[in-house]
Amino acid sequence: MDKKIIKAMFDNICAKDVLRPIMNGVHFEEERCYASDGRVLVIYYEGSEHLNGKTMLVDGEEVEGIYPKVDSVFPKKDSEHTESLIDVEQLKNACLWHQKQLNSSDSDRVQLEGVGFCVNTLARFLKTITLFGSEQKFYFYGKRRAAVVIGDNFKGIIMPMEYDESEVDMKTEFSDECMVYSYENFINDYVFNSWKEAGKPKSLSWLD
Repeated sequence: MDKKIIKAMFDNICAKDVLRPIMNGVHFEEERCYASDGRVLVIYYEGSEHLNGKTMLVDGEEVEGIYPKVDSVFPKKDSEHTESLIDVEQLKNACLWHQKQLNSSDSDRVQLEGVGFCVNTLARFLKTITLFGSEQKFYFYGKRRAAVVIGDNFKGIIMPMEYDESEVDMKTEFSDECMVYSYENFINDYVFNSWKEAGKPKSLSWLD
């Protein structure tokens, strides 16, 4: 079991919910463990025999209660869907870069295969699943259904956010509140503009 992955699950996937403390922990079984906040879910196929059946907080405290069943939230295998290989490392970096921009909003969305996802939620999800390091395939089941990501030793889901197709990559009266980006423009913005900050000269660098 990789502790970096478990820490990322606590940091990015577990809820921060005082009303449902069970969701603030990672639940362990003998051969897997998992965490969710209702928007994202990650199942890691490494478990713990001595923690089997327990939900643990990051400080090692056990949370009493019954963790929700996670398998039932995944679409059936024969459900109509599209598959896509996405450069998750690049997409993660684009999300993290976008969050630092002055004109970014917590409600900004990016469109992947016709499905909209909150950039902030996507960033949390990708910061975790990129740690698995294997080839990861996305499965999309429509604009209103969760997308599934599967790798060699994990699977996860991320819930979508609805959007108006006419607002994709368009400035609207609501642009101050949020923007909806196509995947192509979202990545291009990162690729063509992120280097400018990295190459920005230091103030009075001529004095060095």
